[in-house]
Amino acid sequence: MVEVAQLRHWFYQALEQPRAGWTSGLLNSFLGFMILLTVIAVILESEADFYAHYQRYFILFEIISVGLFTLEYLIRVWVSVEDSRYSGSAWRKRLHYILSPMALIDLVAILPAYIGLFVGVVDLRMLRSIRLLRILKLTRYSRAMNLLATLIRQEAETMLSALLVLVVLILISATGMYMLEGDTQPQEFGSIPRALWWSVVTLTTIGYGDAVPMTNMGKVFAGLLVIGGIAVASLPAAILSSGLINELNRRREAFRLAVYSAYNLGHLSASALAHLEQQRHELGVSHADARSVMREIQQEMRLATLHECPHCHKSLRVQHHAGQAQVHAYEHEP
Repeated sequence: MVEVAQLRHWFYQALEQPRAGWTSGLLNSFLGFMILLTVIAVILESEADFYAHYQRYFILFEIISVGLFTLEYLIRVWVSVEDSRYSGSAWRKRLHYILSPMALIDLVAILPAYIGLFVGVVDLRMLRSIRLLRILKLTRYSRAMNLLATLIRQEAETMLSALLVLVVLILISATGMYMLEGDTQPQEFGSIPRALWWSVVTLTTIGYGDAVPMTNMGKVFAGLLVIGGIAVASLPAAILSSGLINELNRRREAFRLAVYSAYNLGHLSASALAHLEQQRHELGVSHADARSVMREIQQEMRLATLHECPHCHKSLRVQHHAGQAQVHAYEHEP
């Protein structure tokens, strides 16, 4: 049982702690590479002639990839009892993991293959297209996609509010064009549902030009909508941009605190440096930002003055910024 527990812990470290060692990094890089290959295969399979010519190789690669991803999924479920985020019995922890978003993504990545194997009436083209969702598995291995997922979760409420405003404006504009252009162009604006297409295209500033207002009032109304649509349609992008800056600053500050904690008497040990590198990777802080933070803290450490309390004889450190410390000679008056 001890050997099984050790093996389970090793797999947990390898799969869930990508900086645990070179074997862990190699395994996660290989899994990420396989995900990219399967996505490319799905794209190439959509070309009928190309797929017919290399069908046997596509099928063989699909069997290998599905077997690999199935084994990965089962191992992740098995080792989920090592995750401190889950509480309760081993089976309760595994159930919590199975219902987690990342586990559901892993399941969706392999499910179409088994559905096509046991259910023959399903459209195989649809199943092959659904396999493209395997690209979502890259959120485990890509810091950029992980950062995007974090942003969407954090800004979900604000994004929904902005989208609600956009939906309301779309409905108002469709109703207005129906009232102003419905009699003139019944094919495009004869009802509110028909005018919705024009409203969406116009407010998102795409403007295909397949339907345009003909009356003067319709043109004035459309002009006002375009001006308002630029502001409203850009809200989600502005929210994500602001959230991205805040999240990057938060992660940089978290790394700064980790560096402060790792310093021991003004020095960093080899083990502390390795731990900081793992922290940097988990937080998604770039090498340039990490070096900048460490240089700033090193400068602060060099500008720290050490003293000894005359009463308790404990070490005191007085920190001062560059250019702000002044030293004056003190002469005792007789």
